[in-house]
Amino acid sequence: MRLTVQRRGDRPARERAARHARHVRAQLGVAADIAITAQRRTLNERLAAGRYGQGERVLRGRVTVEDVMEYARQHFGLVTAPREQVAAVLRARFELRGGHCDLDTDAYTA
Repeated sequence: MRLTVQRRGDRPARERAARHARHVRAQLGVAADIAITAQRRTLNERLAAGRYGQGERVLRGRVTVEDVMEYARQHFGLVTAPREQVAAVLRARFELRGGHCDLDTDAYTA
């Protein structure tokens, strides 16, 4: 009887790399959601505290790529993520969560 030998080729490595890339992208998405939520909470606290006077223009919040990278580092230990990838994830989450209503971002210029 002949035994079949399964060779370890490039396919498992490619699958692991693709799985890892999806995992990192998901973690960046969560970090972007955390950054957006934190900025919205800050805005709501300012409004509730009445820091804006009568007739004053209410400032918009700003979510930056650096904010997302910092939350990714704090929560997931991601220390190296390409800035372009972080900006792309932030753009996607920003649009999905309706950030244009009350927030600004630098993800479109990064």
